[in-house]
Amino acid sequence: MATTDQIQYRPSASLILASKQVFHTKKKYDYNVLLMKRTERTSYALNHCVFPGGVFDAQADESADWLIYFQECGVSRDQLKLLHSRQSMGRPELMTQGVELSRDISLRLTALRETFEEVGILLCRKNLKNLNGGQPAQVPVQLFDREYWQQRVHNDAQQFLVLCRHLAVIPDLWALNEWSIWRTPASASSRKYDTVYYLAALENCYVDLLLEPTEVAAAYWIQPSDAWLQSQEGLIWLPYILLYETARLMSIQGWQELLQFAYDRSTQGSTLLQPIYYRTNDCLIGVLPGDELYLPEPEIYNESIVLPCSISELNAVAKRFNRYMIYSFQHVDFACNVPPLDGHYPLQKRVNAQLAKL
Repeated sequence: MATTDQIQYRPSASLILASKQVFHTKKKYDYNVLLMKRTERTSYALNHCVFPGGVFDAQADESADWLIYFQECGVSRDQLKLLHSRQSMGRPELMTQGVELSRDISLRLTALRETFEEVGILLCRKNLKNLNGGQPAQVPVQLFDREYWQQRVHNDAQQFLVLCRHLAVIPDLWALNEWSIWRTPASASSRKYDTVYYLAALENCYVDLLLEPTEVAAAYWIQPSDAWLQSQEGLIWLPYILLYETARLMSIQGWQELLQFAYDRSTQGSTLLQPIYYRTNDCLIGVLPGDELYLPEPEIYNESIVLPCSISELNAVAKRFNRYMIYSFQHVDFACNVPPLDGHYPLQKRVNAQLAKL
């Protein structure tokens, strides 16, 4: 097993964008979420779909020049403090490592920068009204060469600040609600990340996308239940962490309810979630905090733990579980009977398997 010091987790941020839709009796949800299909050069699975996001860039996202710019725009310290979590327990180490800026600010900048870079959506505001309470994200109409600036930001992350100065806008940090924090399993063979997921709600039912061609092959506005179904049918592939988050989103049918819940819950902060993998004779299992198989120091388990039994034998004796069972890329079952952490919604009932029936 690797020691903690040997494992490098790169900070990153992703944005769950929920766009309000006109209610239709045939639809269970009055909102869609945005999924991007990665190009082949960035994907490791066919039809790999993710939320917009990417890796934290210290020079761009943690630059003291942002503080200068915020001050020039009239942003007060109290207004910046609104972005800090009031988590009662200790914050994950990822969120305490800020130098020039709090990570509550800099990782929001990462999410906003990457969203503009990948899909051309610039969440920004011209004024500082309505910063309190759950407010929709603002996408002001801007007459500027998006393709030109998208490539500038793609080639140099520091150009995001230059773009904001050029347009005289403030990145809409306050519309991003902390949703969850995930760490790549230690057993993953690829690069490892600590990723903060934010949620922002868009009042617009149509938002014009501009896809960055080297990273994004396609993008979809899709209902959470349809995303789950298409992943299970093999039409798209959602990484298991995103599939878990989709199962939580499926519990909330209304856009306004989602916006208010995301704002209210975000003040509680987030527990860092890192799956530990087990392998039975016929299944790969990812276990999460609260599961009876979860172990201290999950970052040291750089190989799957082998269990000499079948998945049905294991589940038959399970009493406390929070796990997902991978039979193939498309066939993944989730099972959880423990209270959600950090005031979160539980998995949607119809995708939350009861182990006694498996």
